[in-house]
Amino acid sequence: MVSVDDSRLTELAAEPPERLFPVLDRAAAMGPLVVLMAVLPGLTSLAVVPFERPTVELGASPPPVADLEIQSPWGRWLVAQPWRDWPSLDRLPAKWLPVVPAYLASVVLVWMVWHAARGLFGARTGLLAVVVVCCHTPVVLLGRTIEPLALSAVVATATVTGFVTHLQRTNHWLSVFLLVAALGLATTLLLAAPLACPVVVLVVTAVICHPAGELGVWGNGAVVTRTPVAGRWHGPVSGFLMIGGAVVLVSMWELKDGQPLTHSGILAGIGRGLSGWPVPIGRLEWLRTLGWLSGPLLLGIVDVTRDVFGANRDRRPVAVLAMVWAILVPLSIGLAESGYPFHLAEAFVVVPLAVLAARGIESICERRVTVGPVVAATWLSGCLGADGLLGRMLGQVVAGTGWQLVVVLLMAIAVGTGVAVSCRDNEVYRRRILVGCLVLVLVSQVITGWLQVPVATLDVLALAEN
Repeated sequence: MVSVDDSRLTELAAEPPERLFPVLDRAAAMGPLVVLMAVLPGLTSLAVVPFERPTVELGASPPPVADLEIQSPWGRWLVAQPWRDWPSLDRLPAKWLPVVPAYLASVVLVWMVWHAARGLFGARTGLLAVVVVCCHTPVVLLGRTIEPLALSAVVATATVTGFVTHLQRTNHWLSVFLLVAALGLATTLLLAAPLACPVVVLVVTAVICHPAGELGVWGNGAVVTRTPVAGRWHGPVSGFLMIGGAVVLVSMWELKDGQPLTHSGILAGIGRGLSGWPVPIGRLEWLRTLGWLSGPLLLGIVDVTRDVFGANRDRRPVAVLAMVWAILVPLSIGLAESGYPFHLAEAFVVVPLAVLAARGIESICERRVTVGPVVAATWLSGCLGADGLLGRMLGQVVAGTGWQLVVVLLMAIAVGTGVAVSCRDNEVYRRRILVGCLVLVLVSQVITGWLQVPVATLDVLALAEN
């Protein structure tokens, strides 16, 4: 006979901890707030820090992008900026009007982050993803570039989300979502060929993780059903139709210009997204890029990994797709050549980083993570976030060396352990600490991200002039 002491009975009888911010349950009805967060940060930054073109000689065109890197006429049109010398623009007081297309593309990118996070993990994750990315400095700067980087990230993400939506919502081989995915892949090949390989890898991952019926890691093994033979080929056939349709569209476009696909610059552009190795991955300046997102991103990776290897099979397929997308972040950065392919990879990795960071914040709100790891992650975010802000202002990275980063990690673990032990038996203190950590990270991410824009803009102008 097994005996149970009073402390164990008390532990079993205790109610589970309450969730934080129940208002997030209404995230599906917060579409207007998402629109405001997508529009206002870039607009206010353009008003406060006016756009300045890099100085060029009289009669010279702005820095061009190689013809082999952009195959679409609309991409070349965006780079050429024919509207920059319109007489009507010179009479208007706003200097940032020439970059309106780039700004609008960055707004759509924020909306695409919301759409991708909501489609994969739900409306709460989508809303949190917009909160963490709307004032993120790299995203705001995408509205100031002459290259169509934000638009490229939008069409690449639309390819993945459209294909996943097709697999989730329909059992037919053809649908509107599959058409959107095919058009997105074709546009990606024409506008951002170096991103084609990461997009295809994500599509193949979705096919492997999402067979029809109750098969594989996407199905529910607790339910026994008969799956038609045609249903088993739903994912592979849909993927073949999408990729084949995109190749046909691109081939027709190239043949219209009198150039076959094998002799066009698309294949060379795809190769430029893979031939940059072994350029150090550190060229992205991860400390400045992540900043306050580093802690939530780490918690998000842990949460997704738990879903991948957990017993709940319903969460596994989306978690596998998110994990593969996270693995592609350093790979796409490390494999891309310098210049336009590298900038494309920078823009594309914004989406998975925002989704994973939002997933980490949601794990705190849902109380899936305890106080210790949250405090440690907040400490890490504070150190790297302050380092990013000071590094922008002082022109150097304070915690850039490896051993300094190790010290920060050890201090984060020590602080998290100490706080967890001190409030072990007090739910009120634990709840206050978690709320304080969330408010600190979110408010600091919004404020510091916006404050870094002026100095980061000067850095971009200096690079453009050199």
